Amino acid sequence: MKTDTPFEPIETPDIHFLRRIEVLKKHPEVKQLMGYDPWAAVLTFFIVAGQISFAWGVSVWFPSFGTYWWQIILLSYVVGGTMNHWSAMAVHEMAHNLMLKTPAQNKALAIFANIPVLVPGAIAFRTHHMKHHSHLGIEDVDNDFPSHWEVKMVGKSGIRKFIWLFFYIFFLFLVRGFDTKPTKWEWANIITLIITDALIFVFLGKIAIIYLFLSTLWGFSLHPAAGHFIREHFIFEEGQETNSYYGWLNWVCFNVGYHNEHHDIMNIPGRYLPKYYKITKEFYQHLDSTHSWTRMFYDFITKPNLGADKRYVRTEQIRKQGIKMAEEMKRSREMV
Repeated sequence: MKTDTPFEPIETPDIHFLRRIEVLKKHPEVKQLMGYDPWAAVLTFFIVAGQISFAWGVSVWFPSFGTYWWQIILLSYVVGGTMNHWSAMAVHEMAHNLMLKTPAQNKALAIFANIPVLVPGAIAFRTHHMKHHSHLGIEDVDNDFPSHWEVKMVGKSGIRKFIWLFFYIFFLFLVRGFDTKPTKWEWANIITLIITDALIFVFLGKIAIIYLFLSTLWGFSLHPAAGHFIREHFIFEEGQETNSYYGWLNWVCFNVGYHNEHHDIMNIPGRYLPKYYKITKEFYQHLDSTHSWTRMFYDFITKPNLGADKRYVRTEQIRKQGIKMAEEMKRSREMV
């Protein structure tokens, strides 16, 4: 852990390692929910096809951005932002191999799901996201943390928090970035997106590209569905590192709002997380949660005690202690 960290140090291990053992001990039947969900792969195909088709429709209905700018912006927020964010959440599912049988199949489909977003990031996200799960709260490894520069820039100002959230995707990709050498799959992702971006521009026109670009901007910005980026791990309740959302927008996010549940058992497809919650709700119903990401945005922007620094950070030593505790709990369970 960096000695000059702006985040809040925590002396407890990752609760998800420990709670997973307790859940499986009390409810071994949840193992039946583990695996992959090919129907989610089918849905992903229709999400991508639908968004690209809608981009074509926008280019036909509104051929000039100068003339129809407000219609294009409105549609890119309401429809496009929802669809591109949904597509990004499909990429999240496939980072955990929750759609198809093999990792290679999930990687290939993730690249396909990446197409309407325009920015090649599906495979790089996969690599860094798994570190987020295994090293939650380890600032140098968990790429989900804001940079120190972001924390300093945002401060507690409502206006600066609004600007930060509005341009969140740029901070995510340009400021934090991915600092590892691209793999073959990442190069495949990059080359595929260059080709598909060019094909969209040539065959659907610049309005389609503008629509998709704005859709991505909104989908990772102040869009209700994007609220989970902040709600998942920022501190809204003291002592609680992960937060869940149980509202209707889970329908267009592969249930990513069930975030405590997802971190506890990562190999349950999103479609089955509500069922998992019903079985194991005694572990979660007492935790702080929300039914409105929109309300969360309002609170985050307006409350002076909330900011980009409201994250818990732990040392590698504490993380390893948690793993050791989980292993001991597992061994004692097997001996019973």
